[in-house]
Amino acid sequence: MGSEYDNRLAELENNISYKFEDESLLTLALTHPSFHEHDKSKPTNQRLEFLGDSVLSLILTTELYKKFPDADEGQLTQFRASLIRGESLEELAKYLGLHDFIYLSPAERNNNGHMRGSTLEDAIEALIGAIYLDGGIDCTRKVLLNWVEGLWGRLDQNISRHNPKGQVQEWVQKNLPNTKIKYKIIHQSGPDHAKLFDAEIFIDQESYGRGSGSSKKEAESNAAEVALKLLKAKI
Repeated sequence: MGSEYDNRLAELENNISYKFEDESLLTLALTHPSFHEHDKSKPTNQRLEFLGDSVLSLILTTELYKKFPDADEGQLTQFRASLIRGESLEELAKYLGLHDFIYLSPAERNNNGHMRGSTLEDAIEALIGAIYLDGGIDCTRKVLLNWVEGLWGRLDQNISRHNPKGQVQEWVQKNLPNTKIKYKIIHQSGPDHAKLFDAEIFIDQESYGRGSGSSKKEAESNAAEVALKLLKAKI
């Protein structure tokens, strides 16, 4: 592994508030498939990502079950989906600074692969899997919730912020019944590995704002956040 990264693992451990007993697990969690593109026999973070995905879901499902005793299955599913969707995981990875530590091939890094949503999502899930193997479920739960609260606040206080499109839908149903909401991708730019989308939201055929993002869903979500501010100003 490149020494410029190896020497900084302690910095990353400080970022994530966790010290590994087995440093090789952290290194593996940061190893993107492109890093060993010339030797497919060497391990990458894909198996840890598979494990971390399940650990993440279990921890958040349990916490949401405890925090929202009056929520039904559908609401709990929606809450969990808002936390584990790609945009949320990407935001969490950036909050921890993971993009500065991922091992990639030179070509992938030159193409800004370390900032790609899918790369960051895989890395954060692999990191969760690595912490689980290194420290167990209780330790992983503590670390993960610390990240979540540091970025977004307590689950029971800030869960709604993760689903702006849902909030727009609820507001319209309550205040403008039978009104249609439509999202339109108005522009996209950039190469395939770094696309940027611009979305616009229309409520009853009137524009309520625009948003940008690295995916269509993220752009629509950001447009919905703009619309929410306008809608709430009407109250």
